[in-house]
Amino acid sequence: MRLPPFQFLEPTNVEEALSMMNARKETLKIMAGGTDLLNRMRFRLIEPAFVMNIGKLRDVDGIDIGENETVIGTNTKLKDIARSPLINNKFRAIAEAAFEAASPAVTNMATIGGNILQDTRCLYYNQSGMVLNGLERCHKRGGTICLAVKGGKRCFSVCQSDMAPALIAFDAKCVLQKKGSTRTVALTELFTGNGVTPFAIGADELLTKIIIPQPKNGVGSAYRKLRLRGSVDYPLASAAAFVSVTKDGEVNACRVVLGSAGASPRVIDGRSCETHLESIAQKAYDSAEGIDNLQMPGAYRRKMAGVLAKRAIKAAMDRLKEGM
Repeated sequence: MRLPPFQFLEPTNVEEALSMMNARKETLKIMAGGTDLLNRMRFRLIEPAFVMNIGKLRDVDGIDIGENETVIGTNTKLKDIARSPLINNKFRAIAEAAFEAASPAVTNMATIGGNILQDTRCLYYNQSGMVLNGLERCHKRGGTICLAVKGGKRCFSVCQSDMAPALIAFDAKCVLQKKGSTRTVALTELFTGNGVTPFAIGADELLTKIIIPQPKNGVGSAYRKLRLRGSVDYPLASAAAFVSVTKDGEVNACRVVLGSAGASPRVIDGRSCETHLESIAQKAYDSAEGIDNLQMPGAYRRKMAGVLAKRAIKAAMDRLKEGM
């Protein structure tokens, strides 16, 4: 399918990009790697007047690991995160999520910012115009019905980011810039939980950095994912686990973050992992919406949310013990 007509913009620095965004706002879409945006444009799901490529922006890529925090630029490619020895050593779940996001052909192009900000997905929305013309307009297309849930009063489209759950497990923050101001918010605050408008980010704001606080004492983490094909597909269910201990070896934090469980990642906090695995798995099951709007039945995906939560915690605990 051909792309709709648009004007291509290519700023060379952040200040120039912010000026372009400030002038055009809702008529402009940002392209980083382009792996999500271009597909939506080909399907005519969006037809922006302007597409701004941020691939040449300086100072918004790379990995900077400091004493107290690690900063990842929004343009950093997923392949670079997956291959980074320092990320693998300190933030294993994040490296695993980057590695498992897609095939090498995609991760060579896809960026961490683009993966976080990819639109929510649904089988009744992510289709070509030929298919959509035969369907009633759902909430995500400006209608008043949900085609996945009979009588649904809201959109049940799904956040299928691999990176967001892993980053949230580490309490990551994000830096949002617009012309004249900058704000830093918890990554969880970036997600609205609304499938139609899934992000709390202004049309003139640019995600420039991800900040991950340096964990204290011992930490173990892992990311587990369900998909149809082993190296290509979006997650149909996923779970990132983070476990930390005190200097005395006592577990003081156990966090699981579910992906593909709704319009935003779902956070489950706990204290004791090993003795409460079944309880955490049940919470994961309860948190996942499990709607029949992806390639596997919702009931199975919901069940697998609990299974993946247990697998991720066990892997995180094993890595923690190995490092102690």
